[in-house]
Amino acid sequence: MNLFKKSLLLSLLLGACAVVTPVYAGSVAASVERIDAAMKRFVRAPHPMGSAEQKKYTAELKADLTKLGWTVQAQKFTATVPNPLAVKLGGHDKNADAVKQVQGENVIAISSGTDHCLLLIGGHYDTKPYTSMRFVGANDGGSSTVLMQELARTIAQVRQQEEATKKTAGRLLDCSIGLVFFDGEEAVLPEWNDGEMQLGLKDNTYGSRFFAESLVKGFAGLSFQGIPVKAAVIIDMVGHREQNLLISKGSDRVLSQKLLDQKKKLSITATNLPMEDDHVPLAQRGIPYVHVIDWVNLNEWHTAEDTLSIISTRRIADFGDVLLAFLQQPR
Repeated sequence: MNLFKKSLLLSLLLGACAVVTPVYAGSVAASVERIDAAMKRFVRAPHPMGSAEQKKYTAELKADLTKLGWTVQAQKFTATVPNPLAVKLGGHDKNADAVKQVQGENVIAISSGTDHCLLLIGGHYDTKPYTSMRFVGANDGGSSTVLMQELARTIAQVRQQEEATKKTAGRLLDCSIGLVFFDGEEAVLPEWNDGEMQLGLKDNTYGSRFFAESLVKGFAGLSFQGIPVKAAVIIDMVGHREQNLLISKGSDRVLSQKLLDQKKKLSITATNLPMEDDHVPLAQRGIPYVHVIDWVNLNEWHTAEDTLSIISTRRIADFGDVLLAFLQQPR
């Protein structure tokens, strides 16, 4: 993602939207305890794309989602990434090529709905690679990952409850829900655009670009494995203890308002802030999206201080409840 000065960011805010009463009042709610446990596991060790630790974490993630009843699949891909060992990129290996091949893996979990449509909820689960520090990415990577894991549980629970009540079709939740854990969002080089500037290589959003390219264009629009993709919600950096969530420029206005209508006491604001993140490859293929990110609390961003000490699992859970309420809305 591009780094904007905080003053510029604040000048782009459009202001708070009207306060409305949330619709969802069900008994299903996100669990702070489960999110806390998931977060502690996420930060055990750095796990950049292609690392042994990432492979280990991926296997655990898939196992957990399967236990919750979701149909889980791996979307493996080979990414051409900058090689920091190369002399051209500041390394000391004279024999190293400027680029190398790395294996990535998106994790996709599907919960089938009653309607023939697919709503994607995505975020990245890799951590940015550093050799100069131990970076575990509690907020940047961890918060979106653990929130999506908890959504997997709460959505499954809602579906089980509704099997007996025969809810009518037409809501967002009545579509199949696809949780997409993107690998390789983070740039290998220090800055987001270094790859393009130094090598003419896009060094970020590897997994979301591969996923977007895998969507098939047909009569009903873009589809994933035969199910038309109607929209996507992309989340990133949503767990800071001073949580201040922004909806970035380009987000679908109708979907954004449906989300804002459920925000309760959370700080979520629609802004005119342009961002680059995992939503961009989907947007480029014409998929309506809502991109939510905290781009206000940046003191610990991409530093060794992005640890559990800056995280509020309560705020992550509250945002999870907002997303669950959002899914109750009509399409």
